[in-house]
Amino acid sequence: MLMLVLCSVFSLNISYAQEGGEKEKPTVEELKDRIDGIDESVNALITDVSGLKKIKVSGYMQIQFDKTEANRSFTMSPYDSSDFDQSRFRVRRSRLKVTYDAGLTQYVLQGDFSNTGFSLKDAYIKITDPWLQYFSLQTGVFNRPAYEVEYSSSQRESMERSKIISTLYPGERDLGAMLIVNPDEMFKFQFAAFNNTFKGTFSQADPNFNNEPLYYMARLIKEFALTDLGLGIDLGVHARFGNAIANTNSVLESDKGTKAVPDSSSVKKGDAIGRNWFGVEAQIYYDFLGGMKIMGEYIMGSNVDEFGTAAKPASIRKRDFSGFYVMLVKNITEQWQFAAKYDSYNPNTKIAESDVDNANDLAFNTIGLGIHNYSFDNVRLSLWYDINKRAENVNVKGFETSPINNLLTVRFQYKF
Repeated sequence: MLMLVLCSVFSLNISYAQEGGEKEKPTVEELKDRIDGIDESVNALITDVSGLKKIKVSGYMQIQFDKTEANRSFTMSPYDSSDFDQSRFRVRRSRLKVTYDAGLTQYVLQGDFSNTGFSLKDAYIKITDPWLQYFSLQTGVFNRPAYEVEYSSSQRESMERSKIISTLYPGERDLGAMLIVNPDEMFKFQFAAFNNTFKGTFSQADPNFNNEPLYYMARLIKEFALTDLGLGIDLGVHARFGNAIANTNSVLESDKGTKAVPDSSSVKKGDAIGRNWFGVEAQIYYDFLGGMKIMGEYIMGSNVDEFGTAAKPASIRKRDFSGFYVMLVKNITEQWQFAAKYDSYNPNTKIAESDVDNANDLAFNTIGLGIHNYSFDNVRLSLWYDINKRAENVNVKGFETSPINNLLTVRFQYKF
């Protein structure tokens, strides 16, 4: 600032000298006004720069090649419902995220630009209390509170989320509000309320969700550090509570196949049908020969699906389900990493195998193996192989034996 003042005074003297004294020498007040004007301009520039420093632009892109073992639809993959032949290139994800961080408040906007179109991923604001900074309120479109849901696709070692996660939380995100309680190094608690209709494939027309407009989720996480053992453990639980409204006077119970006669006594049109589940999670980090971690989740509960929107909708279908995954990640060197994952999902735990008559009731298991390379700045190269196995059942046509649907993925990721 001193240099600016000196330069200003110097330029004024030169101007006066060049004019040969024809004009009167500026008064002290005029000189102050000129210098103050320069000072205000500099302050405005500093304010603009400070504002820009609060803006963070980040993103990543994943280009990959997929190949199955048979020239058939990928609909039997646990991850993707689109149809295509034996192999393809595609843009799996192409994200651009803008965050404005003002300390106690944040604005976040993220979109996905793929070869199939654009989709909104995040659009929320977050406000933190200015006193303890233990409490935050987040509202908009954001991830639902569950571990693998919140585990970014740019960091996750498996190519896709587990079958049970993609089934229960399609799209990962929803529209709502969430309270976050996070005292220093004690625990983290999240409680959220979401719309029943905004995201995902679950929809219902008659009656509508006006009677049950929201569903609720809660998650509690606690970290434990065993420094002497080089060990870190994160434990957590989460739950989902909410209802769907019956649109018929009949229901298919969880222990019956789709061809069974609906029960017309246990449910009436307009009754609330629970869609409730809970899960436990654990992540173990061990400083062993370059570092390794083991992570997993187990979720069980009751679900409702197959709602009809026609004039005469089909009977309600209730299901008790369970599923889990466990994954091991081991650093080989600073540039190489190995990962293995076992993923299991049973969409109907109460039905006898002999009564299964629908592919949606067949259990699905996946073994995934992969290796990642970090030799290039900002780049992760991945080679992943999924061994998919659906339970065998002669009652389900087309699934008399487990299909050949193992999936090879080669992925190139750039992140900044």
